Amino acid sequence: MDTTILEVKGLSKKYGDSFAIRDINMIIESGEIYGFVGENGAGKTTLMKIISGLVSPTSGSITLMGKQNKVDLIKARKQLGVLIEMPALYPHLNGLETLTFYYKVYGMKDKNRINEVLELVSLSSVASKKISEYSLGMRQRLGLAIALLNYPKFLVLDEPINGLDPIGIIEMRKILMELVHEQGITILISSHILSELQLLATKFGFIHQGRLVKELTLNDLTEVSKSQLCVKTSDPYLAMSILQEQLRLDRMILSETGEILIPKGVVELESLLSILVQHNIHIEGINLSTANLENYYMELIGVGSK
Repeated sequence: MDTTILEVKGLSKKYGDSFAIRDINMIIESGEIYGFVGENGAGKTTLMKIISGLVSPTSGSITLMGKQNKVDLIKARKQLGVLIEMPALYPHLNGLETLTFYYKVYGMKDKNRINEVLELVSLSSVASKKISEYSLGMRQRLGLAIALLNYPKFLVLDEPINGLDPIGIIEMRKILMELVHEQGITILISSHILSELQLLATKFGFIHQGRLVKELTLNDLTEVSKSQLCVKTSDPYLAMSILQEQLRLDRMILSETGEILIPKGVVELESLLSILVQHNIHIEGINLSTANLENYYMELIGVGSK
């Protein structure tokens, strides 16, 4: 039977008259990689800070590894590894010195753990290099090493691949997958790179304007995803307006790459092409593709739809 690592009920955080998050209900089971999806300001970081004990909720409850009352939550949070925003690093220290500093802060006893986490995040070869000489990817991996020092059961990671180059993203994905599959660590992770999150997560939570609007597993996503027509035109906004008027299409999405996405089966391709040609809309390309996490999220919250 799965063990519940995190359960939040009716969780809200209010600043003045505004809610950062409102009435959040969420469950994360042991061994899951929970991908947290939402726009800037949606409430992802606020929720992560509440889980980590950095911010107090206005209302609602948190149960972390079966612990709920204030004293027990403090103990449970000692089994958390947290990387929220950029890690606090001292540029004049090297990687080994940085981990030694946090090792002492945590009051740990086994110094071998420092070398273990350096190996886990592939930084052993640059442990003596000053942080000021680290790339962004190396800094992010060192931040992850700090989060791993105390043998966490649960990792809370806010945008850990933000700003990384493709190689850095692949390295981070590999590390996180190994932590889950080889060490049994559970992960809550947010990212704006939804294509990468889709490769990593086993479950997704979609937050919009402070509310958790949908949860589904990777299998659920595959089942609900439908093939779509992807139409590239010289004037997508005009094209969408014409298609809505002429063909009564109301389930269109404009992707970040400027493609009009239309669920397969809601319109005949011949009719669609005919209407666009009649209105002198230049068609630059058209293809059929399966929906992905980005498209699902955009349709869920109505971004780009007409």
